[in-house]
Amino acid sequence: MKRKLFAFSAALLMLATPALAQQPNFSLPQLKAFVALSPDAFRQEIKSQGFSYADKTVTEEISMIEYEKFVDGQTTHLMKSTYVESRGSENSIQLSLTDKAAFERLVKEARDAGFVPAENGRIPGGETYQQFKRKNEAVRFVYPKKESGMGLPTYTAVVWR
Repeated sequence: MKRKLFAFSAALLMLATPALAQQPNFSLPQLKAFVALSPDAFRQEIKSQGFSYADKTVTEEISMIEYEKFVDGQTTHLMKSTYVESRGSENSIQLSLTDKAAFERLVKEARDAGFVPAENGRIPGGETYQQFKRKNEAVRFVYPKKESGMGLPTYTAVVWR
């Protein structure tokens, strides 16, 4: 009986492994849905996709929780920022990835969904950004500095509620 149970457990693990080992491919609606989730629901959803806990920062104004996943030399990093109720409109999801093609798919998806380029600029770290807006919705795409140094450059998408 123990052998059968062990064999069954091993078979389930082998079936689940390819799903956990795949690089995640998020869409803008999925990222927007993550913003609306509670931190606990977000944690459960992300962990079910094979992400591991990376960091957490909590202050009186904000709670930021971060998860990451490494697959085939690519890194995907998700951070959920949840503000106090008075600043709830600032709640966001930040998706950072080293897969440039996946990032470009998100930019194309934003354009196809009717988001139009709005403001652009440079953030304190030297990276440039392009913000897209549609009615009262905004998505910001952050591009790495030209001289990214060691490792793969990181591309970031920020989606607000």
